[in-house]
Amino acid sequence: MSTRRLNIGIRTSAERSGALREAMRRVAGGDRAQQEPGLYFETVEELRQILTEKRMELLLAITRHRATSVHQLAGLLGRDYKNVSTDITMLERLGLVRLEAKAGKGRAQAPTVQYDEIQITIDLRQPRAVRAA
Repeated sequence: MSTRRLNIGIRTSAERSGALREAMRRVAGGDRAQQEPGLYFETVEELRQILTEKRMELLLAITRHRATSVHQLAGLLGRDYKNVSTDITMLERLGLVRLEAKAGKGRAQAPTVQYDEIQITIDLRQPRAVRAA
C-alpha cells in the first residue's frame, strides 16, 4: 500500500497560477498521471494561522484514536466540543479531514484523516517566505 502524502508549502499567487497553467497544459497534452496533492499558503504566517498547534494535535488524535464522532474526539482531548467542531470544519475545508456518517442513532460523523504523511516545505530562497518567518 502506498503512502498518502500531502505537500504543504509557501507559494505566491503568481507561482500558484503558473502551477495551475502547467497542470492544465499537461492534461491538455494527454498526461493523466496523478500528481501528489498540495496545499499552499502565501506566507509562513498564514500557514501558522491555519495549521495551528491545536489543529495539528487534532489530526494526530484522529489518526491515533479513530473516534466515532467529533463529540467523542473532543472528550478524548479534553477540549470544548464547539472548538473541536470549528477546527474540524476548517480541516475539512482544507481537505485534510473527511467526516463519514456512521450508522445508528443521531447524526454522528466520524472524522478521518485523508493522508498518512504531511510534508511541509519552506523554500528559504523566497524573500516573502523568509520575511514572514
